Amino acid sequence: PAGHPNPCKGVPKAKEHKRDRWVEPTELPALAKAIDAEADPYARACLWLYLLTGCRKSELLNAKWTDVNKARSVLRLPDTKAGRPHEVPLVPAALAIFDALPRQEGNPFVFPGQRKADSAEPTHLERIRGPWDRARTAAGVADVRLHDLRRTVGSWLATAGNSLHLIGKILNHSNASTTQV
Repeated sequence: PAGHPNPCKGVPKAKEHKRDRWVEPTELPALAKAIDAEADPYARACLWLYLLTGCRKSELLNAKWTDVNKARSVLRLPDTKAGRPHEVPLVPAALAIFDALPRQEGNPFVFPGQRKADSAEPTHLERIRGPWDRARTAAGVADVRLHDLRRTVGSWLATAGNSLHLIGKILNHSNASTTQV
């Protein structure tokens, strides 16, 4: 507002540091064991699917059973950060996870959440941080963030010789420079 000085004037901007952390192949066995030890079947499945699909957290947590197309081996995400629908290819291991996951009657979400006491509306799992923190701590990779699993998928695809264009398509990046990171 006019007449009030900007309190941030003269304060230098914090330098941004791009993360380049992903799960190394040598770290995967311990992480797999830790994820498999998660008691909640929905949280366990969600963590595995992050690693098998490279989906963004919100996109996966919002997935509905109608988005899973087993015949075509894709997860169709209708509402993505990129602002367009996106079809995520599902490898056989991901399809097996969907097959084994129990459905909650009356709830269309793949990862059902706790209904609020004042609402009859079905909800999806909102937070996965607790299960993720347990898994990464048990695996000895406490510095790996949940989003780093997405980066891991891209790194593994690049290591396997896939083009940046294909990796960007799989991860639904809008900008090629994001894929290059």
